[in-house]
Amino acid sequence: IFTLHRVFVSSVEGARQRLERDAEAARARETELNGKIRLADEELATRRKQLDQLEQKMKGELEAEANKHREELIAKSRADAEEIITKAQSAAQAIRRDIEKQMEMRIIDHSVNVLGNVLTRRAKASLEKDLVEEFIEQLKSVDMSKISLDIRHADVVTCAPLADTDLRRISDVVKARTGRDISLSSKVDPGPLAGVIIQFGSLQLDGSLKTAIKDAAVALKADAERTYQKN
Repeated sequence: IFTLHRVFVSSVEGARQRLERDAEAARARETELNGKIRLADEELATRRKQLDQLEQKMKGELEAEANKHREELIAKSRADAEEIITKAQSAAQAIRRDIEKQMEMRIIDHSVNVLGNVLTRRAKASLEKDLVEEFIEQLKSVDMSKISLDIRHADVVTCAPLADTDLRRISDVVKARTGRDISLSSKVDPGPLAGVIIQFGSLQLDGSLKTAIKDAAVALKADAERTYQKN
């Protein structure tokens, strides 16, 4: 019995010691695991903090990039709007200038018509006399070398019957300038308003008031055109 008791007690003591050693090892492993868990938690917290910082940084960069892009879009939109406004203003000014030019041209044409309409018969007769004299004087210096040698006859057109003396004077000047006799016939046409037109076939010497007014109107239109082109 004593021997069995000693064996039993030894076995129990051994088992108790083994249990204590196992418990001590388990506590050591638990402590080690707790340490590893704590380190993992700390590392996780550090990583989480780094991620938060990275997220804030990326968010800030994205916001800055978005603001920059928005400012660029706003600036481009403003520039496009200003360009459109400038083009619209230029187009409006061009249209205004074109309207002004057209109105000025019409005023010139209307003035020519009015001038022809307001001339009374007495005024036309007075002008006719002066223009005939002026035409004869200018005819003395006209180059008639382009008149074909086949031309033997010409028409002298006036708005009122031409005096025989004036017709002879014109004939004498034509003969002196051409060196040959060209018969002249007097014709009446109210179209020229006043003055003289000599028709040598397809060639004519025009000293009519209507042509003078027309030439003056053409010169005025040319001046107006140059003025608007400069502006």
